[in-house]
Amino acid sequence: MDYRGARARTRERADTEKPWWTVLENFLAPLVLYMEEELEERIFGPSDADLRIIEEHSCTLIQLEQWFLASGRSRVMVVGPIMARRWLLEMVLCLGSSDFKLQAQGLEMLQHVRSKPLAKHDLCAFSVLQPNSRVAPRRSEVVSLAEFAGIPLPFGCFF
Repeated sequence: MDYRGARARTRERADTEKPWWTVLENFLAPLVLYMEEELEERIFGPSDADLRIIEEHSCTLIQLEQWFLASGRSRVMVVGPIMARRWLLEMVLCLGSSDFKLQAQGLEMLQHVRSKPLAKHDLCAFSVLQPNSRVAPRRSEVVSLAEFAGIPLPFGCFF
């Protein structure tokens, strides 16, 4: 086995791959969600203690804005690689679902992103965002729709 050749290929690949935050496409059309404070705290922890680790492990930047409205909702804006944004959207949809199986899937996803970085195989494992999915935001919850990774997905959703 030629270890020198493998090491050189790895070095070449590292030299050609740009860090995600230097790719303009990762900042176009950010994912914007509106969620209840309880769900925000469940995902990001009290006082947003888990925000940084979720950002690091998902290769995203997440901006939380507490909206001082009677509704008690927070605006969550996510930028980063489209597959990571899509994965986080699926996690939020599952956690905000009334279906206990989907809530369990969302909790498993949340524990995963809190404990270790997302790998490519994690980002490709989607179920709730497939056409004819069991989970979709209620009509009254969808503010607008945007093209996201080739299929129409909720752009501004209330959970």
